[in-house]
Amino acid sequence: MFGRILNKGTGAPIVFVHGFLGSGEDWAPIASLLKERTCFAFDLPGHGKTPWAEMEIEDLMQSAFPPEPLDLVGYSLGGRLSLRFAMRYPGRIRTLTLLSTHYGLQTEEDKQERLQADRKWAQKLLTFPFNEFLSDWYSQRAFASLQQNPEAKAKVVPLRKADRPKELARGLMEWSLGRQPFFLKRMLEFPKPLQIVYGELDPIASALYNSWPKMAVKIKGAGHCLHLENPQKIAEILCLGNNVETIQTSDMKSGMESPKSASTARKSAMRSAL
Repeated sequence: MFGRILNKGTGAPIVFVHGFLGSGEDWAPIASLLKERTCFAFDLPGHGKTPWAEMEIEDLMQSAFPPEPLDLVGYSLGGRLSLRFAMRYPGRIRTLTLLSTHYGLQTEEDKQERLQADRKWAQKLLTFPFNEFLSDWYSQRAFASLQQNPEAKAKVVPLRKADRPKELARGLMEWSLGRQPFFLKRMLEFPKPLQIVYGELDPIASALYNSWPKMAVKIKGAGHCLHLENPQKIAEILCLGNNVETIQTSDMKSGMESPKSASTARKSAMRSAL
């Protein structure tokens, strides 16, 4: 995996993992606000400067990341892959921060429905002109805040590139939410500090995490692309990373005991490709 050093500073390294269609360049605005920290940003396979590789993503991360315990930060798809890495290699983690990240679908029926939706997106990626695909992609409900905020959308869309459409489509299917384990219980048991950050205008993440006030940070006025919509707030949260507390059982149970919210999030995730 291609990695770039965004800052050279002190303390535990911060490692950033971008979302679908993104690259390590997405994190430059946040890293510029964390000048005292060493910050790395990696391109996922099929994105940026990293070609597709026939290895499990957790093992690719293991070989690419700095060897010392990390403050790992992942966004959306990158958050889900960071979660997978942390569950396989918890000793590599100092803190884990997940932005706009889904913890997984519980039933096989839901997973198959999501896989079917992702197949349609992959086919669009392979057959549509890329600008047309982007228009459809950012019309998803999770990105509604961008439609209302042209300034934020102007920051996001120009960063999106399709140098390897076949590899992007493969990643979309290989890392589909429909193939991800249901990580809720393992998040409950995770031995390292873990924090979730989401935008109040992100309907899926809000449905998942509104009832977890003690360990999930809600950013007002931001949607799914919160790291690009409000990099200052994300940098502030990461600056406080030394004070992040491990998720408590009571916090997690409060989220699990909200069937209405969970149902809303599940239905939204079926329609989304995030």
